[in-house]
This record gives sequence, C-alpha cells and structure tokens, in this order.
Amino acid sequence: MRTLLKVLAVIVVSWAPPVVAQSSFELRWGGAGSLGLGSVPQATGTLVAASALQPAGARGTVLVALNATGQVLSETALPVNGRVFGQAFVPAAGGGGYVVGSIIADGALDHDLLVMRIDAQGGVLWTLTPAMANDQHVLAAAEAGSAGLHIAGTDNSSGSHDALVGRVSSSGTLQWTAVVGGPLDEEGLAVAGDANGALVTGRQMNFSGESDALFFAVDAMGTVLWSSSWGGVADEVGNALVRRSNGTYVMAGTTASYGPVDQQGLRRASVWLMALESDGDTLWTRTIGDTLEGRWGHAVAEAPNGDLLVAGGAGLDHNTDALVLRRSALGAAVWERRYDLGQEERLTHIHADATGFRATGRTFDGSGLRMLVLRKNGQGL
Repeated sequence: MRTLLKVLAVIVVSWAPPVVAQSSFELRWGGAGSLGLGSVPQATGTLVAASALQPAGARGTVLVALNATGQVLSETALPVNGRVFGQAFVPAAGGGGYVVGSIIADGALDHDLLVMRIDAQGGVLWTLTPAMANDQHVLAAAEAGSAGLHIAGTDNSSGSHDALVGRVSSSGTLQWTAVVGGPLDEEGLAVAGDANGALVTGRQMNFSGESDALFFAVDAMGTVLWSSSWGGVADEVGNALVRRSNGTYVMAGTTASYGPVDQQGLRRASVWLMALESDGDTLWTRTIGDTLEGRWGHAVAEAPNGDLLVAGGAGLDHNTDALVLRRSALGAAVWERRYDLGQEERLTHIHADATGFRATGRTFDGSGLRMLVLRKNGQGL
C-alpha cells in the first residue's frame, strides 16, 4: 500500500458567482502538517479546505470559513470515518464545491477514492467512497459542464501507479473510470473538460529514471482517444490544467530539460506552460526561469479577460517563496509576484475572479508546515 500525502491540484473556474469586494490578505493557519487544498467563494468571504492532523493523530479535512478581510469565522472537520487524505477543493456550479482525495476506512488497509459535495454554507450534501480493489487516489477534479465532475489520480491495481480518470454524476454516482498505464508509473495530476470528455495531464516515468509530462484524452464514456508524453533529457511534469473559454487547454508544470543554461551547461527547474487543442495539437509553449534559482508551476487559472494566472514557488532548496505569474492569453509576461512569509512557501491552487485571485498552499516556519491562503487584487498586490 502506498500513501500519497503530496497535494497536487488543478483549478478550473467554471462558475462566476457575484463578486464581493474583499481586502488583500495573507493567512497562515493550522498546526504542524496543515496543507491548503483550495477555496471557493461565499457570499461575503471564502471557504477554504485544509488537510490537517486531527487530535488523535489521523489525517482529516477541515473547512475554514473566512470573512472578506481574511479573519477566521469557523473551522469544521468533515464528518468522515477513517483517515482522510484530501487533495483538492474545487468550485461547483451554483456554489460550494467538491473535496476530493482518498480515504482508508476504519479497519481497512487500502485507499478508496473520495469525493464529497459541499454546499455554499459548508454543509456536506453527499459523500462518494466506492469500495474498489487495491489503492485509488483522486488527486484533482474539475466540473464537466452539466455532466457532473471529472476526477483524475492514480490506481495501483497493476502493481504500480497507473493514471486514473473518471466521471461522477451531480448526485454523487460514480459513472465510469478508465486507467492509462504502462510498464512504469503514471499519475493523473490534473483534469479539465466538458460534457463531451476530458483532458488529463500528469507524469510518466521512463526507463532512464526521469519523468515526462503525460497527456491523454477521453470521451464522454471514458474511452481513451489519444495518449502522449512530452519531455527531454531531465524531469518534466504537468501539474495543472485549465480549459479556456475558447475550448483550448493550458497546462502548467515544471521542466528541467528546457530553459536557460548556465556557464557549466546546467539548468534549474523552470515553470513550463503548454497550450493545446483538445486533439493534442500544441499551440505554443513557454519556459519561465533563470540560472540563479528554480521556479515551479503547480496551478493555473484563466482570468476574466483571458489572461493566465500561474501559481507555484521560486527559490533555492529550503528557501523558497510563493510565486504568482500573470501571463497574456498567448503566454507573454504581464507581471510576476513573490510572497515571502516564512522559510518555505508553495502555492498549489489558484482561482481567478473579476477583482483578482485567491490562492492556497503551504508555508513552513517555526510552527512547522501550515496552510497558506492569499487573497490579492488583479495586480497581485
């Protein structure tokens, strides 16, 4: 059995609620081991989900309600029996969202996939935990238009990690799952799509020990339409995916094979953006980095004007800042902001709206690893 604690996500903004003016703020929350899973808007604030250690030592998921200035109004542990490994909290049409991840039920040994529908007030509408053989982890999710929710993650029925994709109805029924795998590990780290199907990105290990960015598409019934991978001589990974308003997709991830080279011929990690058609044709790619420090892309969202907001981290090992980039619709630089709130920061989820963005992730300081929440305006300030 393998336990995945790494939080990976994809953020797709598919519903535009009334936008309430909110102040910019930065919040660190929780005890040691708390990780931000994402956020959804509420009438006068924000509802954030966190993966946190419970008093008995087991991992669970907590909903944290914030007001417009970032003050904590309430904290509610989700009522699930077992050890819950939350991975993402994504918006739902009409308000609220979906918490996804995996659960080890009381008395069980394997992970089962977990999907919970949360209403706009933070109440649980339904919970899906189908009992399936071996381990399944949901690492990302995005609404499928009017057809429910697409999920992506991993399945280890073959004895190694294979990429998992599935669809859940709006009432909480698992409609289908499909698995894409090979002789080595594959992981579905992000998904986006509509009622007609979905695109998944992630990573695929190769025989030289590095990873390539994995892409594959499925139709409305889960039939795999095509599968491919992109990469070079080092590691690449697709961490996030957004379906744009024009029907194309943009992947955000990290590359160590492309980008600037220093005088010794070495590269540091760079943010990697790739725009694609639904059939896999590449529209453009961008590599964002330098030779002085690393940059990592973990989340992407489309702003109302078509710009892209990319979130992640930048810096050197054990000394990193939270990073947000604003890029044009074609990937050109607009601005870059860094947020230094401790020793190590990383943003793993981002949502855009008419007044700016909200992002969640993690920060490490003297109190240990804690959830990080940012609310900023359209200039990142």
